[in-house]
Amino acid sequence: MEKPLDYDFLHDYTADAVQKSIEDSLQRTGLSHIDIVYVHDLSEDQVGDRYPYFLKQARNGAFKILSELRDQGVIKAWGMGVNKIEPILDCIESADPDICLSATQYSILEHEDAVDRLLPTVKNAGVKLVSGAGYNSGYIAGRERYNYKDVIPKGMYEKRKKMSSLAEKYNISLIDAALHFVLAAEEFASIIPGASRPEQVKDNLQALNTTIPSEFWKELKNEGLIYEKAQIPER
Repeated sequence: MEKPLDYDFLHDYTADAVQKSIEDSLQRTGLSHIDIVYVHDLSEDQVGDRYPYFLKQARNGAFKILSELRDQGVIKAWGMGVNKIEPILDCIESADPDICLSATQYSILEHEDAVDRLLPTVKNAGVKLVSGAGYNSGYIAGRERYNYKDVIPKGMYEKRKKMSSLAEKYNISLIDAALHFVLAAEEFASIIPGASRPEQVKDNLQALNTTIPSEFWKELKNEGLIYEKAQIPER
């Protein structure tokens, strides 16, 4: 077993720290600009009760400098990269992000809160989303881990089982349907399905090109397995 690297990370959302990080990244990569910068893990599930402190730090530092760097063309866009809805809402309230990485917030299995609170807010603000953990960190594919945790939410096993049965009925994969479900929401510009092997990259591409029968979506809604307000693929 290899020894882990001997370093730790520090939460620092000041303007100086952000600017140095971007300058260092540009130097290492040799790029003339960076397409998207995410303010990562500024969320209560990562920083605990220090969230208000770090949010204030970011409002006075990271958020402002990132908008300045965007205006200068050093970066093309910026936003939050978090596992919770609240930090995205807080950022939009006090700054002008362009695109946010929304992880563990919107999937075919769990999306009600995002439909009600997140999607209307980002749409009104003109902010786009990128989906992270659209497969609930493998749970949709049958892995007994949900959103990076070993604790499975109550009732989720039964929900997955019912959805899988319906997918079999229509001769499709629930994984393929999960990808199409996320991308059906107009607020999502992209999805990061994840892949650890070349075959999974091919599977993701195949999933993207797979047609999911409209009857499948209608039955999911009729059975109450997806939220009635959730957007579904039109084709």
